[in-house]
Amino acid sequence: MADEQALDEDIKEENKAEEKIKKTRIYRTPLFSKVYATNLKTFKTNVDIRIEFFNEKAETDEEVVFYSDGLAILTMEAAKKLLIELGKLIETHESENGEIKINEERKNQIQEEE
Repeated sequence: MADEQALDEDIKEENKAEEKIKKTRIYRTPLFSKVYATNLKTFKTNVDIRIEFFNEKAETDEEVVFYSDGLAILTMEAAKKLLIELGKLIETHESENGEIKINEERKNQIQEEE
């Protein structure tokens, strides 16, 4: 009887472990699009985080104009998950390839309109 109970407990533990490791599939809907970005600007509203993606720019003596290729709108929870996931990916990349350097001019290039 004790052996049966122990076996039942082992089976329950195995089932719990299996439940935690579920396969993940990603299906792309007809609305799916891919955006390549060489620069970005982030914005915060009172309910979400917005990421504007840029690829092209035009520069004159008076101004720099960026052309937006897309905008991602994330809930605060999704934005925090993105922060964590990007942190992991960047940490792995840098451990394999060295520190990713960001040019100071590029870092401060996109300013809010006044």
